[in-house]
Amino acid sequence: MFSKTSHFGIALGILNILFFILQYQQNIHTDSKNIYAILMLPITVVFIILAILKANKDWEGELFSIRKGLQTGIGVILVGGLILWVYQIIHANFIEPEFINRLAAVAQEDLKLDEQFTPDQVAEKIAFFKANYKFSLFIDIVLKSLFTGFFVSLITSLVINAFYKQR
Repeated sequence: MFSKTSHFGIALGILNILFFILQYQQNIHTDSKNIYAILMLPITVVFIILAILKANKDWEGELFSIRKGLQTGIGVILVGGLILWVYQIIHANFIEPEFINRLAAVAQEDLKLDEQFTPDQVAEKIAFFKANYKFSLFIDIVLKSLFTGFFVSLITSLVINAFYKQR
């Protein structure tokens, strides 16, 4: 099953990298709010839906199950997220060594706006981020993607399942 739909995940990862490079060229890759994040959501949804539909077409003779749809969708989003995560670590270590410091500065400004954190707590959180940036990027990219991918896959699988039950 994975070999039939893995190209969707790889294509999604490459597209994510291209969007990140566009952001880097425009110097908005560290902004917490930019248009590219909004643009990537529908593209990601389309990739997940296409992968589930292709996998469903390849399972002729078998009944479609929500479980298979979830596996396919989450697999696609996981591959795409892991590819972007690896690229961002390469980017932070070789292309733009100041990337983590720039992300930390943006996070520090956001935390200062939140009145519940004291300046010492803000400094502690920023130091933790800098020390564990690979893990922080993993959580930000991969786990958020998995959360989105789960719900998109679930909704798509429920719609496909309902369609086949009506037949």
